[in-house]
Amino acid sequence: MFNISSFLDKFSKNLKDNSYIRGLIIDVVKKNTNITLKEEDLEIKEGIVYFKGSPALKNKIFINKESILEEINKTQKFVDIK
Repeated sequence: MFNISSFLDKFSKNLKDNSYIRGLIIDVVKKNTNITLKEEDLEIKEGIVYFKGSPALKNKIFINKESILEEINKTQKFVDIK
């Protein structure tokens, strides 16, 4: 018989992993740009991190894009920042 708790555990694990990755990205951005982001300010889809916010905020992140990606890719693999 199908065990619903094991099914729900898969979703729980994914949510915890996603929260960890978002926290990692926020910390790296803070370290490289001195910008404090919230979890809802970024979205992750298919290995690409999308930032939400003002054009000035995005420009500062994109100026430091290479160093941010390099540091994130030490622990998690991401393709690009947009």
